[in-house]
Amino acid sequence: MEDAINAPSQNVVILSVLTAVITSVVISLLYWIKSAGGSSSPQTPTPNSDNTKKIKPSENTNISGDATKPLPKKVVKKGGGTGTSAISNHPLYINTLRGHTDSIVDLDLDLSGKLLASLSNDRTARIWFVKDMEKNKDIKYTRIPLEEQAVSLSLSPDNKAVAILHPDIHSVYIYKLGKKPGDATSHIFSIEDIKGDLKDVAISPTGKFLVVSTTTTTVYVYTLKGERLHVIDTAQVNNAQVSVSPCKDYVAVSGFTPTVSMWAVKHSSKGQYQQVVDAMSLSGHSSGVYSFSFSGDSRRVCTVSRDGTWRLFNIDVSWELREDPKLISHGTYEGDKETPAVIALSPDGRVVAIATHTTVNFYNADTAEHMDVLESVHSDAIIKIKFCDTGRYLYTSGSDKTVRVWLNRPGLVRNIELWKESLLTATNTSHKARLKQQIQETEDFVRETKKGS
Repeated sequence: MEDAINAPSQNVVILSVLTAVITSVVISLLYWIKSAGGSSSPQTPTPNSDNTKKIKPSENTNISGDATKPLPKKVVKKGGGTGTSAISNHPLYINTLRGHTDSIVDLDLDLSGKLLASLSNDRTARIWFVKDMEKNKDIKYTRIPLEEQAVSLSLSPDNKAVAILHPDIHSVYIYKLGKKPGDATSHIFSIEDIKGDLKDVAISPTGKFLVVSTTTTTVYVYTLKGERLHVIDTAQVNNAQVSVSPCKDYVAVSGFTPTVSMWAVKHSSKGQYQQVVDAMSLSGHSSGVYSFSFSGDSRRVCTVSRDGTWRLFNIDVSWELREDPKLISHGTYEGDKETPAVIALSPDGRVVAIATHTTVNFYNADTAEHMDVLESVHSDAIIKIKFCDTGRYLYTSGSDKTVRVWLNRPGLVRNIELWKESLLTATNTSHKARLKQQIQETEDFVRETKKGS
């Protein structure tokens, strides 16, 4: 009987021991799994540890593999990035500038190549400090919040101010810019009560005047202090684009008609305004001109039309004697003809870029030969494209809220052509050696980029 009574007690003890052992094993197993599945980086060493590193365990090393140079952290005041999906793996991809939360409607670059201005429907403008552009580098910027919707902006030639056009309140606001990213901006004055439905604003690269266009046929010319100098009737029915040439103070307008009309804003030798003179017209298209672009020396202008063609003109002519611009080349552009096309001419005037929808095609400006393509490089329509001051990079932006930066490979190809021509006439031995080295290195680089295209 006593054995019968003690048996259940022994069973309970044995069961309890087994339960405790199993529980201990399970807890240990879970702890091991958690440790193995967490960060694989070692714990941060103490200051006295022999394993102390120059980077924190949570940081990644850069693409060169140098562990002493971590990739820049993504912070609020930096808008660059590594790109996403196939776009960031494109052989010509350099960078993506992010931060806007709605479509980017305008871009402007200063002539020195230090600043890029972007304007978005999110009611902000951003001034990007792009002088030292590098692959995937985080680019710092200054953010300008806007109280009203804006459609166009223009940087002053001294980089000290930006003009922003607000059509709903018929005004141009001028903002003073700081010297460094993140510096406070201030609204210093406005040009108000501008009549008409406003479309574009552009500051002359010489800094002598600015122009404001309407959606109809009017272009106003103002001093930078807001004094109205002249009113131009463009006779375009509807203005499309208004720009001021990088030099020589030409005001050019495209629109409903198949021509681009140009005026010269004349000043005295002392810089005093004199008059606005009808200069020349760029003709030959059979339908309205979507967009146009000047070369850096204002000797060439390229145009793109809804008729499906583009044209390049030499405008270095004696227009005062009624000499007409000379047609250099023309061709049919690739891409969607049902959507507006945007054109950009490289600063040296040797490469033409045309964007349609999400794709950019490149052409030899002198022969009209198709040279290259950036296919489907935005997730939505491209609205603006600009070459940088040196022509090394092309900036593209639009409805997908980003600005993307691309290497201008066709520009490198055109450089090789130029160097080979120079090599034929070079007489100095060291000069020849340098040219040969430049040619070989650039050809190798171009060949390498084409492997991933």
